[in-house]
Amino acid sequence: MLKDILNEAFVETEVRVDSWRDAVRSCGKLLVAKDKIKPMYVDSMIATVEKLGPYMILLPEIALFHGEPGDKVNEPCLSLVTFEHDVDFSEFKDIHIKAAFAFAAVDKDSHMDMLQKLAMLLQDQEFITLLKSHGSKEAILEKIQNY
Repeated sequence: MLKDILNEAFVETEVRVDSWRDAVRSCGKLLVAKDKIKPMYVDSMIATVEKLGPYMILLPEIALFHGEPGDKVNEPCLSLVTFEHDVDFSEFKDIHIKAAFAFAAVDKDSHMDMLQKLAMLLQDQEFITLLKSHGSKEAILEKIQNY
């Protein structure tokens, strides 16, 4: 269940960052702290954006950062961070985010169930509104727990 993966330890709200790279690092920090990923995976997430551009924007103002599956990942995982201020992607015209997820996978298949559950949650307009409008950590977690 998504609530078992995306729990209090993996959600931060109103985080202050100065760049999209800092946004990636803030998402990755939550996963590193619980030994879900190795610190080098965070660099892989940044490199993915640098290489492929802003394709990771899931919905307007919400990103899903990830890197290459493999040995930098200890187990499939997910984190969520909302930001105090909009985060601009200076390299990409008119792209900014208010919230970001980060996910990591050990291979090309093990995370598919997790992403399907996340996709279902992202169809909930109340949840999207919470992410974009500085909803509290408690309200966001409650929505995840009840989903």
